[in-house]
Amino acid sequence: MKTVFAKIYSPWHSFIGGLDLEMINIGFGEEVVTWPTHKPFTGDNYFRLYLPVKGAFRLNYMQESVVVEPGFFHLVPAQTPFTYESITPSSHFWLHFLSRQLRTLPAFQSHQKLSGKNLPNLQTTFRKLFREIRSARTISDDIRVRNAIFELISPFLESALQELPLAAPEKGSFSEVLEYIDRNLNTEISVADLCAMTQLSRADFSSLFRRSCGLPPKQYISRRRISRAKYLLWRTKISVKEIAEQCGYENKYFFYRIFKKYTGVTPSQYRRNGNVD
Repeated sequence: MKTVFAKIYSPWHSFIGGLDLEMINIGFGEEVVTWPTHKPFTGDNYFRLYLPVKGAFRLNYMQESVVVEPGFFHLVPAQTPFTYESITPSSHFWLHFLSRQLRTLPAFQSHQKLSGKNLPNLQTTFRKLFREIRSARTISDDIRVRNAIFELISPFLESALQELPLAAPEKGSFSEVLEYIDRNLNTEISVADLCAMTQLSRADFSSLFRRSCGLPPKQYISRRRISRAKYLLWRTKISVKEIAEQCGYENKYFFYRIFKKYTGVTPSQYRRNGNVD
């Protein structure tokens, strides 16, 4: 009797196996010249994929600008403030997705751009994902959607993992700080406690944090609270009062004021818009 078996020896097998991945939404923008729901220099907790097919626009980060135009596939990092700037009317596919684990990879903490020449037909994959989502009703359907998303992000993941040593990626001190902030958005977050996590002085921590995240700690925390509120408004039906509490605002009216300051609309208006910027 002969037994035949196979085993995966990839050093990244465990990392990939435990990868959390949740799609928020997908869309196709045609002749887009403005992004009315996106407040300049905000950093949301989800990643963005852009596949331009016509025209161009620019993403302005704190320290660089990137032109999004046909011939390239783009990944916009989560939690990174930026603003849009139209160059010519742009038609493009886009996908928003969440992954806490991908945020720990250095390559996924900055804008990534890949040449479309060496990639499979990405437009076909996006259209396939559109069809899968519209007809998804069962667990099997949901798995097919997840696999299609993996298909889209795998070129970026392949590039990111090849740049790292074969040991499993370690979380840097700021990754731990960012995760701590995300886990505690419903409570008071002390900058002193964040400093203690990194064993840096307050001055050094604030300086390095701003250099790394593009914002001072307190402002970053405020933006993360609003980003979480936007997600809850879009994905749940819980009341605005409950959302305010889950995002660390005991006073609903103060939450209304801060939310409008960062987004330009009230929480109720944002929910009625029914989309994610």
